[in-house]
Amino acid sequence: MAALRDALIETMLLDEEQFRRRLPDLVDTHQLRTVDPDHAGDSPAGIIRALDGFETGSVTPFERGYIAKMVRLGTAPLGLALTGPAYQDNPVRYATQTLQEMTGYSLATLRGENLRLLQGPATDPEAVATLQEGIDIWERRTVELWNYRADGTRFKNRVTIVPLTGPDGSITNWLGVQEAIDTADS
Repeated sequence: MAALRDALIETMLLDEEQFRRRLPDLVDTHQLRTVDPDHAGDSPAGIIRALDGFETGSVTPFERGYIAKMVRLGTAPLGLALTGPAYQDNPVRYATQTLQEMTGYSLATLRGENLRLLQGPATDPEAVATLQEGIDIWERRTVELWNYRADGTRFKNRVTIVPLTGPDGSITNWLGVQEAIDTADS
């Protein structure tokens, strides 16, 4: 899944036009039969308007572009989250269907929360510190740690965070990519 994770991140970082061109290749190369074809040609604003209970004014135009891409990839086998802005403790702005299913949390519950709500008694503080260091110095990080679902069951999660540069060149948001690598509660 590392190749898929890297390809998803690379594709997510493309502008809208490049993303649209690259999406069919990404789907074909990684056999992503679960990518949402209903939204493949939609505009970012149209995609946001179609989301249940999601108001376009609740996110910035920059975030709308990323959310539109995430909706198109929403059922890919890795969970995606858009968080930020960093100065507000990185609240979740959007989480894909896969991430919601992986964690048992609805988008309505996740929105506005920091993903540390997935942490619990067995979460490795060193892994958390590594993620925090990445946020502090604005660099990509990948860790494995125990996280907890809404029902309290734990799962081993491979988390990658990637800083997103806004239109003015500053880091404004974060892309999180999550993969449940062990679902056994041991």
